Amino acid sequence: LYLLWKNAKDAEIIYAMGPVNAGFPALIVAKLAGKKLATKIVGDYAWEQGVQRFGVKDLIDDFQVKNNYSFWVKLLKWIEKKVAQNSSRVIVPSLYLKGIVVGWGLSVHCVSVVYNEVEYVPVNPIEHKDEKWVVSVGRLISWKGMDTLIEIMPDLLKKIHNLKLKIVGDGPVIEDLRKKVKDLNLENSVELTGNLSKEKASVYMASADVFVLNSGYEGYSHVLIEAHNQGAPVLASRAGGNAEVVAGDALFEYNNKEEIKEKILANINTPKREPMKHGFLRHNMIDETRQILQSLCKLDK
Repeated sequence: LYLLWKNAKDAEIIYAMGPVNAGFPALIVAKLAGKKLATKIVGDYAWEQGVQRFGVKDLIDDFQVKNNYSFWVKLLKWIEKKVAQNSSRVIVPSLYLKGIVVGWGLSVHCVSVVYNEVEYVPVNPIEHKDEKWVVSVGRLISWKGMDTLIEIMPDLLKKIHNLKLKIVGDGPVIEDLRKKVKDLNLENSVELTGNLSKEKASVYMASADVFVLNSGYEGYSHVLIEAHNQGAPVLASRAGGNAEVVAGDALFEYNNKEEIKEKILANINTPKREPMKHGFLRHNMIDETRQILQSLCKLDK
């Protein structure tokens, strides 16, 4: 708090990169110093912590309208809402998250959408002419739905004998996923790569015959854009901000095994596109954020 107070003395506005760990101290200093506060919100921190640490089972949309949670979850919900409500402007990376934050009691005019940067990484795909690859990339946490992708593999293998599932990422459920692979005798068909560098993860995305993201929540998914930029056919759950990235016919209901199998089978032989060497550029994000912050400063002049 002291360092924030010291550095905020000559500032016109405090920009907090999050509603809780950064936002709550920033709100206190902003109130004491008479400064404006702007806050970037890229997800529902209370929900994410609730799922990972406090036993919350609800998906994020249900979480918004319920409050029968533990004290700590209620406290986190209260903090993030108070920070957002006391911000002159909240910046979010998707229209979906704008809807979430507006639901916390903010005016639509106080919430601005600025899409995050997504960098194109040029890579050489892995040759696998004798195999078909389904690839998924993400942090291995409960709502990413990787277990469902493993569970549908036995049925898919009956139709595509040379099918391989490549899951890239690490996280708290990786051992559960490894056990599931073993229990289903899929050691020769499913690879859990663990944590990889950005470049190596991009190699897997560029090598995909189909890229699948079966997630119960995404504020704005970078991996969907990255996979799309690499030229892979992309399928995604109809959750969070995914519909802002993926076309309607490539969307499916989260964890709907039959629909996911149907989409994979329909797209596994789709010809790949040329990689897109552009996308959501860094300078656009920086310029738009700068314009918003400058406009808030000018309101007092």
